[in-house]
Amino acid sequence: MAPPTTVPCQYKTGKTLGSGTYAVVKECVHIGTGEYFACKVLNKKFLLGREHMVRNEINVLKRVSAGHKNIVQLHDFFETTHNLYLVFDLCTGGELFDRICARGSYFEKDAAQIVRTIVGAVKYLHDQGIVHRDLKPENILFKSKAEDADLMLADFGLSKMLDEDSFSILTTTCGTPGYMAPEIFKKAGHGKPVDIWATGVIAYFLLCGYTPFDRDTQYEEMQAICNGDYKFEPAEYWQRVSDTAKDFVRACLTVDPTNRPTAAELLGHPWLKTAEPTTPVDKGVDLLPSVKSAFNAKKTFRKAVLGMMAMHRLQDGQQHHSIGGQTPAEKEKLVQEVEQYKKEAEREDVQSVLATPAQTA
Repeated sequence: MAPPTTVPCQYKTGKTLGSGTYAVVKECVHIGTGEYFACKVLNKKFLLGREHMVRNEINVLKRVSAGHKNIVQLHDFFETTHNLYLVFDLCTGGELFDRICARGSYFEKDAAQIVRTIVGAVKYLHDQGIVHRDLKPENILFKSKAEDADLMLADFGLSKMLDEDSFSILTTTCGTPGYMAPEIFKKAGHGKPVDIWATGVIAYFLLCGYTPFDRDTQYEEMQAICNGDYKFEPAEYWQRVSDTAKDFVRACLTVDPTNRPTAAELLGHPWLKTAEPTTPVDKGVDLLPSVKSAFNAKKTFRKAVLGMMAMHRLQDGQQHHSIGGQTPAEKEKLVQEVEQYKKEAEREDVQSVLATPAQTA
């Protein structure tokens, strides 16, 4: 078989826009058209000899992402000797919760409309056989700064490319496990229901400004998730929220994944029915003051807690409350390796290297 054709890269990468668990996201421009995109840069050391499988998966995602207006489209991909580059829509409207906090008012019906959009996009992915597996507010973006900009679901389907135990552990070590379903921690096998669970966590968050399983340590948070241990408290943040909304959250946060509703069933839930355009507008009570107050209080608290956890990570780990059986030293080593991989990926200048375009991948 002839080796893949290499050509001068058709893109120029610019400033770094953000960093996830596995990849760095950079702004990029197509040299021929001048069009701007967001480019996810993934060090090939993550692929662990599975490059061919990943290329096939990306081809599927590229086709699927073009089929729904609320899913960030994967336009292109290419690879160099060291990195894989995924070229997506550049969403300039900011993250979901930042936009909510910048509004003058925010009602339960607004939250229901947001969740209805998310569930619609999730249903589309599930119908295509794709599980998102990383639903959280940070992955829900606005396409532009326009008032009526579409809400976009990002990072769909990519996590399953890196679904080895070590990287699953990394996710819980580096990021917040607060949106992950019980079956992920229990290693009982998981699929589409994990997106339904995460939708419930997002809905809870949108209604009060904090997540249902927020605890002092990751271990306590994991235990709360596995036991479905949450409440609609403190009462002052929930007294203005309808019982219908709480019922929606309860349905999503069913510990047994076989008893969780599907995305199609969620779209028929009475709470999401209130978000349909034909429904008469009954704005109710403005939730924005309490949501912002709770969010800011929790953010300050979590920052202090996470700082303490970072200082005492090794000491705390000696209690053997480790996730996945890794020692604290092993987890720390993995985190350091991944950060090094991301730095290597970020440093590459694509204009100085040859690339393998998607057409020949």
